[in-house]
Amino acid sequence: MSGAPLSNAEQERIQRALAEYISSPEVPPDIVSRAGFREFLECLNPQFKPNFKMIGGDFLKIYVERKVAVKEFLGKFDGMISLSVDILKHENPRKDVCAADYLCLSAHFVDENWKLKKWVLHFRALLLLEDLGSPSGVLHDDDDWGVFRSLEDFGIENKISTLSMINDDCYDQLVGCVKNHIQEKKGLQLNDQLFRVHCFEEMIATMIQGAFHKIDDVIDKLSSLCGFVSITPVWNVTNSHLKEALELWSSGEYSSVDNDFYDVPTPEEWKKVEGVCRIVDSIYEVSNALFQAKHQTTNVYLYHLHELHEILTQASVDSDTFVKAVVEGMLKAFDRYWDKMFLLLAISAALDPRFKMKYVEFACSKVKGVDGSSQAAGVLGAFNKLFDEYALRFSEKVNSTSGSSASASASGSEGATPRHVNHTFSVLQDYEKITQLNGYLEEPALPWSKDFDVLAWWTTAGAKYPILSKIARDFLAIPVMLASSHQAFYTGPRPANGRMVGLKPNSLNAFMCTQSWCPRQ
Repeated sequence: MSGAPLSNAEQERIQRALAEYISSPEVPPDIVSRAGFREFLECLNPQFKPNFKMIGGDFLKIYVERKVAVKEFLGKFDGMISLSVDILKHENPRKDVCAADYLCLSAHFVDENWKLKKWVLHFRALLLLEDLGSPSGVLHDDDDWGVFRSLEDFGIENKISTLSMINDDCYDQLVGCVKNHIQEKKGLQLNDQLFRVHCFEEMIATMIQGAFHKIDDVIDKLSSLCGFVSITPVWNVTNSHLKEALELWSSGEYSSVDNDFYDVPTPEEWKKVEGVCRIVDSIYEVSNALFQAKHQTTNVYLYHLHELHEILTQASVDSDTFVKAVVEGMLKAFDRYWDKMFLLLAISAALDPRFKMKYVEFACSKVKGVDGSSQAAGVLGAFNKLFDEYALRFSEKVNSTSGSSASASASGSEGATPRHVNHTFSVLQDYEKITQLNGYLEEPALPWSKDFDVLAWWTTAGAKYPILSKIARDFLAIPVMLASSHQAFYTGPRPANGRMVGLKPNSLNAFMCTQSWCPRQ
């Protein structure tokens, strides 16, 4: 195919379209440098001579344009926004351009169409490695790694409700700084009891790592004996390798091994491996169902925690003293997580019409025994406080939608004194609490459905429960996991995408943000 050369306008139009394509989700940033892709472009139009430097400029223009739209949307957004800070690592960086650690700051919310959104606000390298003999240095020059500037830039400082981040002492300072910064702008819900969100997958990884460490010496023997067994950064892979070694041992594979050359595990040690694998398999069934879930909203975590507790409780009565010791450590990790996250997860579960407070009370009784009733009562008290907070925030909307006589009285009290206004609102608030919160909780729970979409349910239920739907929209958006699918099995920081880490800082941030803002087809 041949023809007249493209005009400058046509050349620019195609380059802009190519930049738009690169900004789409799932498109790798280095696609324009691949020979096959360039050949494809040439087949489409031999007259098009892509200027990849200009395409990069067009991409940055797209980022700036979309950022304006994102800031406008977030500025008008009337709900709360949950933050997550994820730390990614690049294990084998090129010393000339790559950094070891990357920070990804994201905003999580449910939009007006009840669709769960995750928008990247800031993506940057943190720790520079040695560069051609220069000493390594920290890229950031502040305590918050640019988080404050991002919140100010997007104008959402007064809309932040929670922060999800991995548990690590080196990041506690960041959490504290962000929390204090937000508290200067607004109060936090329930006296900041909900602000710090601890990640579910990290709790699971802590349990599994503790179990593997109990058989460290056996794993060392198997590494020498089998070659393929080692503690990998992905715990289900490690468990799979251990089970493969067990199968070989059961089939007599190692019965003729020279004990003078190899340190073969004893039958007692093989039994320990078998016990650990059995426990990890049980935990895998629970965690994988959540890691692979179609709907990973906050309402489902209490259910899975309860399920996990049942598994660990059953394993704790095992006749094998070694297994009991392993499970004891897991139960301690479970209890720590339950105590930190219970209130948030219980409120979120109560906002699921399949669960409501009845299930919260049931789960409390199973996990905490006699102390469960007081813990459940605390949830109901917090729920009432939340309702009052939201009723106050959205009082004007409640007044306009309520058909009650209390609403009519409030709207007709022109010139009322503040005391009368407060009294009128108090009457309205009590009325709404009776009709909405109490009415919702007292209605029968829906039948259990595995693939239930709680956001779809609240889409229609919002008309009946306007204030509760506001609470649901905010709470169901809170991220309790930073990863999903296979990446949730990592026992440490997840790897950064090797194709993106070579980008220059501005391009890297623009690429990560723009792709997250682009609607997925």
